[in-house]
Amino acid sequence: MMISVWLVLLYTHITSANINNVSYTIRIYSNLAEIIRPLDKLPLEFADDDWNHIRSDSITLFGENVNIKLQTITEQKKALNGTEVYVRSPISSDAAIKLIKGILIDEVNNLVKIHDESIVGQQALFITVPYNQIYYLEEPTKPKHYVNFTYTASDSNLFVSYLQSNLNWRTQYQLNLNHNESDLIAMANIRNDARSSVFIDQAELICGDINLQIHQIQYDRSFRKYRSGSESHNQQQANSMQTVFADTISPVIVEQGKELAGLYVFSIEQPFMINGKANYLLPMFHPQVSVERFGLISKTFSTMPMHGKAQRSYRLRSDRYLSHGNCIIREYDRVVGEISLPNLAANDKYEFSIGEDANIIYKENSVLISLSTFNETESMMKDSLEKNLPLGTAITRARYIYTIHLQVKNFKTHEVQIEYEQKGFHSYNTIKLITVDNDQFIQDGSSIKSNTTLQANTTENYIYTVELIR
Repeated sequence: MMISVWLVLLYTHITSANINNVSYTIRIYSNLAEIIRPLDKLPLEFADDDWNHIRSDSITLFGENVNIKLQTITEQKKALNGTEVYVRSPISSDAAIKLIKGILIDEVNNLVKIHDESIVGQQALFITVPYNQIYYLEEPTKPKHYVNFTYTASDSNLFVSYLQSNLNWRTQYQLNLNHNESDLIAMANIRNDARSSVFIDQAELICGDINLQIHQIQYDRSFRKYRSGSESHNQQQANSMQTVFADTISPVIVEQGKELAGLYVFSIEQPFMINGKANYLLPMFHPQVSVERFGLISKTFSTMPMHGKAQRSYRLRSDRYLSHGNCIIREYDRVVGEISLPNLAANDKYEFSIGEDANIIYKENSVLISLSTFNETESMMKDSLEKNLPLGTAITRARYIYTIHLQVKNFKTHEVQIEYEQKGFHSYNTIKLITVDNDQFIQDGSSIKSNTTLQANTTENYIYTVELIR
């Protein structure tokens, strides 16, 4: 299926220990990587461990005037049929295991031919044996995978491209707040899920948004799990993780980003290596940020009395583009929350909440002042949902006048900024703010908003009136 995923590409040249130190180009996305390498000879050969990470439907050639006429993908493995094996005798016990020599007839179906001396006449028997009860005299080999092409091209300088799932990339942040100071630290977290190390010579990180189809990878993995029966062993190794930070002696630095066609490019000029089954963290940009703290009271209109606590909310602004990533928030060196930052343009604002503030509470009561009805004809229904009714049709409307009484208490020993938002008037055709007690409330579309400062250990009462028509 098509899913929207956040895109980060990594253009780079690498040499890997298991691929003969050939120069590669890699573009790493948030969930997979595109490998681009010069075409050396055909067929292409892949070890089974590498093949398990490759999307077979993505393997292709490109270059000047390439015309692919035929492409084949085959799996080859040294057959063990006809070799001597030992199988566990049915009369064996855990205390005394008895093995019987046999000949492997069909390794796929675990069919073995045996001669048992206890059988009269020692006639040959053909039995199907569980795979974990077959003992081999030689180590079973893993299959290899070969990709071949029949093609024509006007230039011999050709490249092979395919998608591989063992490399992925994400941004992670630390937001440190201390009094009026704000510090945002960005790190590039590159994960290598392969067993072998990857050496990266040069790189570019490109941030943006893209649609990628990853279904084929998921299908391949489930198919291989069914066939091999050894996924549990591989999964156990994959769960191990090693986190490596950039070498402080020869620091690897991600340069400042540059905008390119709606994306952002971050250059890496220094080489570095990512070990197998490891996360490699590189320092990225260090933007100048400003963070406003406020208590947010955001609620849906109700005719019933309501009460609650304000949300611990923040408004973040950065002087640079911020790529999507996880962010841990610290106040005075303590972790106070965690959020997922979206892609954020330079100087744009992002508001978020991380939990309730027990020291700021509110109560609200909506009092119905009047209720009246009136008829509205089709010519008056400019913003009505029924504006397609025949000309002259009259609709009976109800007009409600509510006075909202809001009480906010601040139990803190210092003043706080409070932002109030009343929304959720969806069941009404129109809403209009008609009176306020001290001009602190405004109407913003179909919402009522207010910004105010609440002094320490004080209680404030507010009143405003709205007209609702349905």
